[in-house]
Amino acid sequence: MGDNQLRYWFDSPASLWIDSMYWQKLALFVAASLLATSSVFALQNQTATAARDLEGVGLEQAFPKLRFNRPVHIGHAGDDRLFVVEQHGVVHVFQNDAETSQTRVFLDISDRVCRKGNEEGLIGFAFHPNFADNGQFFVHYSSLKKDMHGIVARYRVKQDDPTVGDPDSEEVILEQKQPFRNHNGGTIAFGPTDGYLYISFGDGGKANDPLGSGQDLSTLLGAILRIDVDNKDPGLNYAIPADNVFASRDGARGEIFACGLRNVWRFSFDRKTGEIWAGDVGQDRFDEIDLVRNGANYGWNRWEAGESFRKKVELATDAHEKPIASYGRQWGLSVTGGNVYRGKKYPRLDGSYFYGDYLSGNLWRIDKNSDDQYVNTLVRRTGRSIAAFGEDSDGEVFLLSFDGKIYRIVPADQPQDFLADWPKKLSDTEIFANVGKRKMSDQYVAYSVNAPFWSDGAQKQRYFRLPTDTSITYRADGTWEVPVGTEIVKNFRDRNRMLETRVIKRIDTGWESATYIWDKKSTDATLRPEGLHLERWMPVKGQRQWKATTWHGPSSSECAACHVDSAGYVLGLNTAQLNDIDGEDNQILKWVQQGLVSGLPEDFDSKTAARHCSPHDESCDLDQRARVLLDVNCAMCHRPNGPGNASIDLRYATSLESTKMLNEKPAQGDFGIADARIIAPGQPDASLLLHRMNTISNGRMPNIGSNVIDQKAVKLLREWINSIDQ
Repeated sequence: MGDNQLRYWFDSPASLWIDSMYWQKLALFVAASLLATSSVFALQNQTATAARDLEGVGLEQAFPKLRFNRPVHIGHAGDDRLFVVEQHGVVHVFQNDAETSQTRVFLDISDRVCRKGNEEGLIGFAFHPNFADNGQFFVHYSSLKKDMHGIVARYRVKQDDPTVGDPDSEEVILEQKQPFRNHNGGTIAFGPTDGYLYISFGDGGKANDPLGSGQDLSTLLGAILRIDVDNKDPGLNYAIPADNVFASRDGARGEIFACGLRNVWRFSFDRKTGEIWAGDVGQDRFDEIDLVRNGANYGWNRWEAGESFRKKVELATDAHEKPIASYGRQWGLSVTGGNVYRGKKYPRLDGSYFYGDYLSGNLWRIDKNSDDQYVNTLVRRTGRSIAAFGEDSDGEVFLLSFDGKIYRIVPADQPQDFLADWPKKLSDTEIFANVGKRKMSDQYVAYSVNAPFWSDGAQKQRYFRLPTDTSITYRADGTWEVPVGTEIVKNFRDRNRMLETRVIKRIDTGWESATYIWDKKSTDATLRPEGLHLERWMPVKGQRQWKATTWHGPSSSECAACHVDSAGYVLGLNTAQLNDIDGEDNQILKWVQQGLVSGLPEDFDSKTAARHCSPHDESCDLDQRARVLLDVNCAMCHRPNGPGNASIDLRYATSLESTKMLNEKPAQGDFGIADARIIAPGQPDASLLLHRMNTISNGRMPNIGSNVIDQKAVKLLREWINSIDQ
């Protein structure tokens, strides 16, 4: 990578990662040694200031009265309307007015859109440059009728009502077979100067580009294409522009504009310069931002964001383009390409490229400094699942989140100073009354959960602190509501050694999270926003020996990847987890008496209220135990609108038949298991769910910094799968 990029170094004992566009690329190991916190943020601030005077960037809800279901695109048709695409196959249109309260369906093709894979669906939408005259628009979707095929098609508005699209007017322009259900690419867009249609296709799926699509010029996969939809070449429903560099190369598909791309979910044109900005989702270590040029090769899978990935792979061209910016896994897991701001409302944002990360919710901007170098700056932790960016006809930039809301990028009075007011040492906080003796402050209330999340066998202690004169609001279902200022604290320890203290705090705009890593003698802990690894020794069961392993203290961004909006952020504060015992000593009832919890119904009965059993309490029903284990360890991601890549729903309340696991073929590959299913009833060894929980290699689940298999969970799930009727 060049000196103009914000770069972080890794020195990890292993590269064990999960592969996917969204969630499944979170590393099991992030780094054994990382830059110190002060160095990391000093580097950011220095480079940002070199580009321009450091200024704040914020988000405001653009249309408070509107909500959408998995919005993946927002755009315009050259007028004062906005169009929002929902992934299941519906396009909405509405007036670009903050007071807008209603939308109209512009197009509904949900009857032909496949949503089996989390990345499948209606994933691209573009208006013809002459839409006002010819009424043509184009879509990119995963076909339900021709399974595992990506379709690019032309549509037209209805003749008797040009304000809506005609679902019966489909004309397939191009189709591409998808070998797997992920890495489908997505964006389609017309070039502002040439009028050609640009299309992104991913490498086809799974880890490591198993088909070699990135460097194979005979396939349309792993590339951005450019085609002429106003003309046709023999045998095609489009023409290939003569100036496409690869059009004159033997053995290459002429449609290819740029190659060597892993999975460009979103790209966009700078309406002023015509430059193409693309966010390419990486695999093991980095995500990247590229400026896409005709004939350029971006290196996948020989290179990943300018770093060597697979040395034996030969490039299809003489050289590869390096990204203009990249970030490591401690900052995010799935890049969402954005837009260059060219609006009129906020001149000081002009020329800045904004992009984000789907999992961490981090928002970056890229600018040029006085030396004409690109500078990448993390400007905000949004706490949102950033799915897409877009712009209106005036160039104002919007951000789409899977919370269903549309946000507008705006200047802020002050830059967000990440964790600036957090003490650098745990001893300087109010969390412990005596850090050396590990005695908690009386301000913090201890609590327990019925079914703990697997944390590599570490012992855990949980606490919360509320602001004065506030309370937590009880809810029968889902996560309880906590007031702004609430702190949730969790201590992790091995016997007498403290490993980590993890803190999340409710703030006005969402949540902040911090990791404090303890020293070897457990005398104090240091704030590590970038995360850190510790050497850890664990006993080998049944033997008089110990083995070395690694404790992964997550970065603040990694914490945000799990504590997501769809799961209610605070994962353990819910009735089923907190409803521990019957009688007056029930912790919920005690908190009500202490004024810590409000909203409890007068007829609340701990015996009949929701309650999770311990997955390892064999006096409980086997099915209940297994479903609780999956709910606690997996459902924060694998739920409706959650970040999990597989389209399964592992919430306890979801019936087994509705989880989309039974006899379902895996969307992300079979890991060499013959006739694999997510769950093969009565066949544990053919069930990918069990395989993922019983491995430390690629495909590991749960994948939140874990490198120790939960053997009890594996045994439980094996027994459970065996018990399911075939």
